[in-house]
Amino acid sequence: AAELGPDWQNSFEEFERRAAAAASLGQVHRAMLNGVKLACKLQYPDMNSAVEADLAQLKLIFSVYQRYDRTIDTTNVHKEISERLREELDYDRERRHMELFAEILKGEKNIHVPEVKHSLSTKRLLTMNWLDGQPLLEFREADLETRNKIALNMFRAWYVPFYSSGVIHGDPHLGNYSIRTNLDINLLDFGCIRVFDATFVQGVIDLY
Repeated sequence: AAELGPDWQNSFEEFERRAAAAASLGQVHRAMLNGVKLACKLQYPDMNSAVEADLAQLKLIFSVYQRYDRTIDTTNVHKEISERLREELDYDRERRHMELFAEILKGEKNIHVPEVKHSLSTKRLLTMNWLDGQPLLEFREADLETRNKIALNMFRAWYVPFYSSGVIHGDPHLGNYSIRTNLDINLLDFGCIRVFDATFVQGVIDLY
């Protein structure tokens, strides 16, 4: 209601009240519009205050740590974490990230990025088409050929954006991928994205 107005339910044909998935900053609900299955990622209330409180606590912990171990200067660590977390609060920014990855990966036929529903998205609500897939760990005991195919698709999902455009998906945990029946990859959650200078990317390639 805060994002779409008091008559928000009229924006959907169906909307499941029970969340289909949950994360640290929000949760995902299934919905339907014009016969298309949708995923509505809704941020928890007042997450900005919660994040700022957590960052203040982290800064205190780092200061205590540095009193007895000055080997690592935690200043830049805290700065990096703060910048990335504050970016994750902005779902409009995530929408742009999603569209960026869709453009970068448009030539990768085995990797799929959700399509944003602009009219149902705000800074705290991100609506996109639902991508069916199974959790990655369900393939842990699969045959070698299957695991190799998934591994290649996973590799290309992460390294093609980095090598070609200097962009990385900065939150590559298992919940941000799902596997289709044909072993294609669904790449999910674009809240944490890091962009690097071309010289840095070239240095990584030269090192490898």
